[in-house]
Amino acid sequence: MNILVIGHYGLYRHLSASFVHQQAKTYGELGHNVRVLIPIPLGKAFNKKKFGPGFFRTEADGIQLNYLRYASFSNIGKRHINNKSAVLALRPHLKKLFSDFTPDVIHAHTLGLDSGIGAWLKKRFGCPLVVTTHGSDAFVPFNSGKKEHLRHFAKGADTVVCVSSLLERTVRDSGVSEPTEVILNGFRVNEVRSRPKDPLTIVQAGYLVARKKADITIRAVALLKRDYPDIKLKIIGNGTEEQRFRELASTLGVSENVIFTGYLSNPELLAEMSSATFFVMPSINEGFGIVYLEAMANHCVTIGTEGEGIADLIRHGENGFLVPPDSPESISAIISQCIGTPEKTLEIAGRGYLDATELTWAKNAAKYLELFSELISHSKR
Repeated sequence: MNILVIGHYGLYRHLSASFVHQQAKTYGELGHNVRVLIPIPLGKAFNKKKFGPGFFRTEADGIQLNYLRYASFSNIGKRHINNKSAVLALRPHLKKLFSDFTPDVIHAHTLGLDSGIGAWLKKRFGCPLVVTTHGSDAFVPFNSGKKEHLRHFAKGADTVVCVSSLLERTVRDSGVSEPTEVILNGFRVNEVRSRPKDPLTIVQAGYLVARKKADITIRAVALLKRDYPDIKLKIIGNGTEEQRFRELASTLGVSENVIFTGYLSNPELLAEMSSATFFVMPSINEGFGIVYLEAMANHCVTIGTEGEGIADLIRHGENGFLVPPDSPESISAIISQCIGTPEKTLEIAGRGYLDATELTWAKNAAKYLELFSELISHSKR
């Protein structure tokens, strides 16, 4: 099967942490011919370069990566001008991309630019189009009252795959009429590590933006410090809210307890998880979050947010915990309880490990390949 994957530059910014690449790599390992198209807005830094050739290619893990630079004018325009710009930029390079490759199926990531390019290529090749929505590409337009954006970019898709039931509800509530299906993400189980656990160490990882709610975790640490003065929180990542979070830690008197590591590579992140007892990420508008899987697989007691995508996996009090949004008190109470009942805590972490490690990329890819085969068979009737 020839599979064309379309994933914008943000999904490929760090190859070692790119779940799109891990999935594409798995397609290849299962014997399929995979080619990836990566649109990059002009002026956006990619591999430390803001400008470069309009079209270039590299290879990683046996997968051909094709990079396309296009002029970007807006995020969500009424006329979807970015999509038109990307298609216009792609036209001169079609022969380079497809002279020796005719896609049997197109798999586009995100309801937006990627699916727009996919819909245009679908008309050209007459093959099925599957679009996967991962979170912010659906939540942002939905929450800002731009549901028509989702309806527009779902048009032409044979199936819209959602990485959680929450996302599927969001897509359906937007009025999208195309078929939908839920397929949970996978992760690299072989990256699981084993190290002695520090019972008073918490990790949170991700971009330091408001919706990740690191401020709530910092407030929980301030509550925990009353009984556990050596409690430690490692915040891994960088972003626009870092300074605000640092100031909050200082104001609450926990600057020495909260460590900002900055960006870490995926192996470095996993090493930090392997020695921490707790992973906390009380974020909102979270499609699923592979980082939760990585934490659970590294035997962290994992705490997520009620009603978010990770609720498809975490069963409160059984294999992890779910807390209400904006509730540092709930996080503090759970961690205190776990510290006081270490045997039960080990059982919860152990069940989390077993459940998370079931979600491999091989199993994820198998579900997609079954869907692809069904759509290809149907299109040939």
